Amino acid sequence: MDEQHPLHDDGMQEIVESFVVEATEIYDGLEGDLLQLEKTPEDEELVDSVFRDVHTVKGTAGFLDLEQLSTLAHRFEEVLDAMRDQEVDFVPAMTDVMLCAFDHMKVLTQQVIDRELEPLDLEPLLDALEAINEGTFEAGAVSLPDPDGGAPQDVGGDAPESTDEAAGGAESGSTETAASSDAGSGSDASSSSDDGGSSGDSERKAPDTIRVEVSRLNELMDLVGELVLGRNRLLQLITDARTEHDARSDADESLRLDSLLSELEEASDKVDYTTTDLQSAIMQTRMVEVGQVFGKFPRVVRDLAREFDKQINLTVEGEDTELDKSLIEEIGDPLLHLVRNAADHGIESPEERKEKGKDPRGEIHLSASHAGNHIIIEIADDGAGLDPDVLKRKAIEKEVLTEDEATDLSDAEAYQLIFRPGFSTTEEVGQVSGRGVGMDVVKTNLAELNGTIDIDSTLGEGTRFTLKLPLTLAILQSMLVRSGAETFAIPLYAVSEAVRLEPDMIDTIQEGEVIEHRDRVIPVMRLGEVLNVQSPDAGGQRADRFSDKKDAYAVVVSVAHRRAAVVVDELISQEEVVIKSLGDYLKSVPGVAGSTILGDGQVIMVLDVGEMIQHEELTAEAEAVEAEGSPAASSK
Repeated sequence: MDEQHPLHDDGMQEIVESFVVEATEIYDGLEGDLLQLEKTPEDEELVDSVFRDVHTVKGTAGFLDLEQLSTLAHRFEEVLDAMRDQEVDFVPAMTDVMLCAFDHMKVLTQQVIDRELEPLDLEPLLDALEAINEGTFEAGAVSLPDPDGGAPQDVGGDAPESTDEAAGGAESGSTETAASSDAGSGSDASSSSDDGGSSGDSERKAPDTIRVEVSRLNELMDLVGELVLGRNRLLQLITDARTEHDARSDADESLRLDSLLSELEEASDKVDYTTTDLQSAIMQTRMVEVGQVFGKFPRVVRDLAREFDKQINLTVEGEDTELDKSLIEEIGDPLLHLVRNAADHGIESPEERKEKGKDPRGEIHLSASHAGNHIIIEIADDGAGLDPDVLKRKAIEKEVLTEDEATDLSDAEAYQLIFRPGFSTTEEVGQVSGRGVGMDVVKTNLAELNGTIDIDSTLGEGTRFTLKLPLTLAILQSMLVRSGAETFAIPLYAVSEAVRLEPDMIDTIQEGEVIEHRDRVIPVMRLGEVLNVQSPDAGGQRADRFSDKKDAYAVVVSVAHRRAAVVVDELISQEEVVIKSLGDYLKSVPGVAGSTILGDGQVIMVLDVGEMIQHEELTAEAEAVEAEGSPAASSK
């Protein structure tokens, strides 16, 4: 690239960065608007909205001498202008051309971000846009370039008119998108851009916003964390002072101290309220709508439906549900795998659905909602459902389970087999499925985000995946527990409940301890043994070994699809904690997410429950393999 190009001019960097931000915001809504345009090409306000978006990108691209992006946007703009003037008779296959133009605009913008401009082969795409503009477009005669450099893509022919209602007919608070093997049964938008795209856009006022670098928000979040620690310390000191005051007997001194304590408590309450409000306000600045992730799925479902020759409706609900930006950036891949899995494995072909008495058009429902300090995301389909017997048989074939182990599995436990590495029920390996890595990625990513996933399926009726994620990972509500002389914090989002243990509640199965609770068998982890904590009152033995005279508690935890009963000596309290990094030297300690400082100044470890369970499972498997290979085992 020419060194004199504006991208290399220091004085132009602010303009370049502003263009990237603006273009990215436009692209977030433009794809959905194009999918909606396929459904309702007569919507003049929608055509105007798309035109304005493309025109904005074209103008700045021309100013920055981004020749290919400017040329492509200009040709795209001409098509939209012709549609506005009703000079073009819209056919559904035109959407393929416009989506291809959109994809190439994103690739060219990414080149700007990378500061590496490489020419793309745009001639077939520009010719197709010109053909639409001139009224000579023929769907079957067009091959579009792949933005990633792959083989050219043929544009489908005309399609019968869809019988689905427009998105406005969907239930309140949701947006529906239809996708099928027909080019004309495309997808409705799952979200609208800032510029609009719906009938009320002209009346909607733009929000009063400013752009703030994420690094500055992170710095504010760190300062709020320190303020929370200071507040906790102040509250602890007041508690200690009140206890000391109540123990004194001198009347005059007691009255003076009582007055001072009352004033101090009043000031402390004010700091407490202010800190809580400030913390909430700062966290809100980091919150973004989950619609940023949901917005890409209408296009995904549309393309998959055409690839698999299926008819699929995607209904999206709760796009305005907010989640921490750091989590938004991480949940995209797990959700993509689940949506693709529903389209490939879940929804049957139209012929098969007709034979079963179903509507030939399958349904996928994607929703998000708040539940306390968590966000709940559901992906449901009305497809074939999971067959536990098939899952068990595959597990036996792949030597994941023995026949006896498979027989003992409940249906719910059999569903969890799909999260095993390399596990797949698909015989053929394709572009979307068959390699057995997708659902394993889902499980791994959710565990890293301290999330859980549950499966509910009915054979022949469909499957529902329910994801539960914390709203933020910076400041956590935690349960403080004691094991031996040490105090630990267990994040509350991983805690299902806590129960008091009696010695006869723990059983042994295959040399592993378990408890039966609420009709489920849950493996036991003794925290003192896992972390090698010594008990000061048990002769140097590890903690959590209780007898009839010693109390113990089990904290039932769940992360992703894993559950465990963590045995501890004492349940102390529930407290808001700020996670601090352990640094490079200690960050690899299994089962420890970080540290925090309590109100009394004590530094304690915050547990990573998911990693701790996984580490214990791997240790148990290694010990089992070692035992099988020992001389004693061989002689049996």
